[in-house]
Amino acid sequence: MRFRSSVDRILAFWAVGMFCAIALALISLSLINRLVYAPEGQVHQYFQALEHGKGARALGILDAHIPDADGTLLDGKALKNSVSEIKKFSITNSAITDDGSKAQVDVEYVVDESTYQSSFHLTKVGSHWGVFDQWRIDPQTLPMIRLQAPAVHSATVNGVKVGVDSTSQNFAVLYPGVFSVTYESSLYSAEQQKVLVRGNDPHETTVDLRLVPSENAQNSITSQVSADLNECASKNSLFPANCPFEYDFVGRVQGNVSWTIKKYPTAEAVINDEGQWVLPSSSGVAQISFTELDLYTGQQNKVKEDVPFTFSADLEVSDHEVVVRPRF
Repeated sequence: MRFRSSVDRILAFWAVGMFCAIALALISLSLINRLVYAPEGQVHQYFQALEHGKGARALGILDAHIPDADGTLLDGKALKNSVSEIKKFSITNSAITDDGSKAQVDVEYVVDESTYQSSFHLTKVGSHWGVFDQWRIDPQTLPMIRLQAPAVHSATVNGVKVGVDSTSQNFAVLYPGVFSVTYESSLYSAEQQKVLVRGNDPHETTVDLRLVPSENAQNSITSQVSADLNECASKNSLFPANCPFEYDFVGRVQGNVSWTIKKYPTAEAVINDEGQWVLPSSSGVAQISFTELDLYTGQQNKVKEDVPFTFSADLEVSDHEVVVRPRF
């Protein structure tokens, strides 16, 4: 194209520039509308809030109703840790209804090498400045996890200590999320229990904290049982008082009676379903040694016998210790 003057040339370049600018603006607006204001944009923003532990923002995007439950897990470290094990998050489907008023966004993610899916339903509620679509995730009631922990009043969920009222407690949670529950004290221990919450199921997900005696408590019980049996073994008697073993002998004993514990019982406590501590009865072997005097001949004979016995005891548990109370 030939221009008659420099002014024509400038006007032409200006027109082309304006056309390109308008085209770029329209493309940018379209991208912003799709990536930020489209249904999947809301879901992306929601997940970003979860990843940063921003519970208030996540709740606002989700437009959620918090049920009558503890809200400790809805913010901060507990919330951030709930998505730390969620990998390869991606939107697999975003569908808008024919009338443009409703949408469904499906997301896919991996937890412990298994693939899961969650869905979000949205409603178009207007537009920003008449240009950008405005979508809102449909209002819903948050899901809950029910933590059952008999005999303790706290637990650790996603690295945060939480209270447990009586034997159980309901916690409102945001989804999807992985919730790891543990417990450790001087008396109790529990293996980690992990649960994945994928959606807003109105029925709570139950987590049973399976309590067992801690290593410290178990060592204390073993030590107390051994000490009690050693005390019994120190007694100079065929029938040591308040002891689980004795030796029935009708002859004459010359000198002292000596006991040793040849095999200690296995003192392994358990905690039953009601949270009570139980020490199952277990067997052991004591050995008795003494000198027998024959009253008719005056002859002395060495006696050494193994004496099997059963050890039974009750356990008394306070806040910081467990006491073994032998039963005879």
